[in-house]
Amino acid sequence: MVEMVTENKMNYVVTSILRAEFGGRTKALIQRTKNLNEHFGLEFTLVTTNYNANYNNIYDHYYEKGYANEKIGFENVYDYFSGRNYKNNEIVEHPIEIPGYNVRPNEKNHTYKYYKNGQFVRLRTYDQTTGKLKFDDIIVPGSSQRRIRYEYNDFGLCHRKIMYKPNTLNKIEEIFYDDQGKIYLSFSHTGEDENSIWRGHLLHNNTIIALKDEKDFFRYAFDHILQAGGVTFCDARILDQSLLNCSIATKKYFILHNSHNVTGTIAKTYQYLIEHADKADKIIVLTREQLSDLLDLGIDPARMTVIPHSMDDAETVDFASRKPEKKFVFIGRIVPQKQVHHIVRAFSQVAEKYPDYWMEIYGDGKETGDVSQLIDELGLGENVKMMGRTDNIQSVFRNAIASVISSHYEGFGLVIMESLHYGCPVISYDFKYGPKDLLTDGENGYIIEKDNIDLLADTIIKMIENPITEVKLSNDYYLSSTIEKWGRLLEQQ
Repeated sequence: MVEMVTENKMNYVVTSILRAEFGGRTKALIQRTKNLNEHFGLEFTLVTTNYNANYNNIYDHYYEKGYANEKIGFENVYDYFSGRNYKNNEIVEHPIEIPGYNVRPNEKNHTYKYYKNGQFVRLRTYDQTTGKLKFDDIIVPGSSQRRIRYEYNDFGLCHRKIMYKPNTLNKIEEIFYDDQGKIYLSFSHTGEDENSIWRGHLLHNNTIIALKDEKDFFRYAFDHILQAGGVTFCDARILDQSLLNCSIATKKYFILHNSHNVTGTIAKTYQYLIEHADKADKIIVLTREQLSDLLDLGIDPARMTVIPHSMDDAETVDFASRKPEKKFVFIGRIVPQKQVHHIVRAFSQVAEKYPDYWMEIYGDGKETGDVSQLIDELGLGENVKMMGRTDNIQSVFRNAIASVISSHYEGFGLVIMESLHYGCPVISYDFKYGPKDLLTDGENGYIIEKDNIDLLADTIIKMIENPITEVKLSNDYYLSSTIEKWGRLLEQQ
């Protein structure tokens, strides 16, 4: 029984970062954690390893939104060693005026320049919403070069000091402070790039611990935060080495959210896990295709299993209400991996034959500006529309002829599953991984040669002229199926 494995044991999810707004990996791990808690009564602590001196705001947001309940807690490796509990109600104020300095404000971006003897020597940045001090920068006199930065949290406490290599913004030293202003951690950097750590020192239990690098710090943190007897899920490849070398007797499950082989060779981020797979209790992939590829690398089949993402069975979809407009849709991050510019270029060909059809692009990301510029350059303002983010994907998919996926790679292609769930067929490049598991050519969409923009345009036109209707998602991708697989896996341990 699952209860026998995890009775009175704490279980963990280790990940690199939790953001207030999220998709992809974070969305999947949050939903998985909630499902395992609700169906099996498992208690969890989500452990993050990035530095965020105001993580309490994220935790509060997750509870308010229902992403977590009272059986799901949070911990951060830096907060653990600093003893920070975010219960300090006394806020330290930092007035703009500083005795001995002349100040020149730039109220537009809430920064203030400080001068002494006519020289610019200090820069303060205040939060534009709260008005609280965020950064206090010490400037090299007679220049604009930052020499030291002091960072402050929402309580007005200095939590980190950063020193920089001359004439760069590359760190050479980081010093971390607890809420009493005492140093508990320091990192020395090479100064060769922005974040290269080559050694660290941690004060823990009145002992100074020497750390080889950041991964060693995470390993030491796991050795003290995790408890024996439960299960620990690792969702971030940057943490594989640290968890595999952790000495705590916890079952170690590694969830692969992306392709391990994009360029024809094993991605560097996946190498350690693949080379040390014998130390993992289970490696969980999202597709049968990726399972096959990993088995070809010689990983023991007993350590592998497939458990895909899933949709909630309880969510009913009224397929009769599906009345597509003359439009296609893309939903996702607008980043290089998604190759959204392929969709824009393909639709320029579609618009020549069917000028009354259009494409709606939902999402944002680092290439949003570039994609908007391409739309303007091609004169597609009426045919390709940038819609921003959406929280109502059901409405988006219900009113579209098909969704279009032009990714270079994915771990699963979550948006394919969501599109099919809402009755919307999918046109997708043949990338690794997801399309081959989720799509049947001609039945619920089309899988086409990757990076073939002309073929993408032709397939969109084919869908206009011969639309696919009555699309449904396979029962394998609903919660009732995947939760059964999780139950069987947990019973094995």
